[in-house]
Amino acid sequence: MIEIKEIVDYASKIADSEGVKHGTAVRFTEASTLNDRIWQGDLAITIKSEVPESYTFISNDEFIKLNNNQMVHGSNQGSKHCLDSFDGVEMYIPNEWNEESLQGAFLILTKERTITHPKHGDVSIPANFCVQITYQREYDEEQKRERRARD
Repeated sequence: MIEIKEIVDYASKIADSEGVKHGTAVRFTEASTLNDRIWQGDLAITIKSEVPESYTFISNDEFIKLNNNQMVHGSNQGSKHCLDSFDGVEMYIPNEWNEESLQGAFLILTKERTITHPKHGDVSIPANFCVQITYQREYDEEQKRERRARD
């Protein structure tokens, strides 16, 4: 019989995973539940149930004009978190979406889709899932010094 400690230890191991490793594709399973998350480098893909109120619908064509097929603003290799196709995707973006945002697009999928990246492994999301894209926070040394000075 499995002891509770074994289950807790295994859950901790999963929670502490580093996310998608270079060249290794991963897929959310159909057993994934709300708030399950996979990190693709500095981009988090989280299972959600509804679009936040601060988001607005954007047509796929408008999104492509705005940001190509990228889930991140920018033109360097690190920003190339790209949706493989917009077929079967309903997209929403935050009302204030720019390069400083920590919140990204919200996707409602009727078909399985994959978020690709040239450096990190690809992440596949099953059909009939909703996911929210968020970005990792970064603090530079200047911000840390300012913060300490306010204390």
